[in-house]
Amino acid sequence: MKNSSAYQSTPGTGRLYDPIGNMLQPMRETTTVKSMSCDVVFGSPSNDCRGTGICKITARKSRPEVPVRRDCKTAKALFISGEHGANLSMVFARETLCTHIWRNHLRKGVLTLQEPCKIPVEITRSIGLKFNILRPGQYAVEELDGRYRIRFHA
Repeated sequence: MKNSSAYQSTPGTGRLYDPIGNMLQPMRETTTVKSMSCDVVFGSPSNDCRGTGICKITARKSRPEVPVRRDCKTAKALFISGEHGANLSMVFARETLCTHIWRNHLRKGVLTLQEPCKIPVEITRSIGLKFNILRPGQYAVEELDGRYRIRFHA
């Protein structure tokens, strides 16, 4: 897995801004980055979310975190749009990924989508994406300070 830096200078402040930041924030915007917290269900859409890939994506509503039974097919992710909506980074905190997800979906540092996965309209509008489908293919999983990022393009 590749290590890279996601920190950039916030315009006009000279301070560093971390676009990955606190994964509990439901939505955050700057002049160059729009992001939204989402739930990602892993699996195959045509196989009732069994198998590999991404089955379903939903926006997280602003609500306090309450302890719930952990579903090993679902993980919390931060969706970050870039290049004026032409690409999408999906960022996971290590602690939100169970071993099952890591072994079955992100094996060898690659996420393989056998089928397309639709991105809900409320997410594409909120973060300004110019596409609404994650296309089939293989996507590198980059490691970044205890977080994992997967990049998708239009």
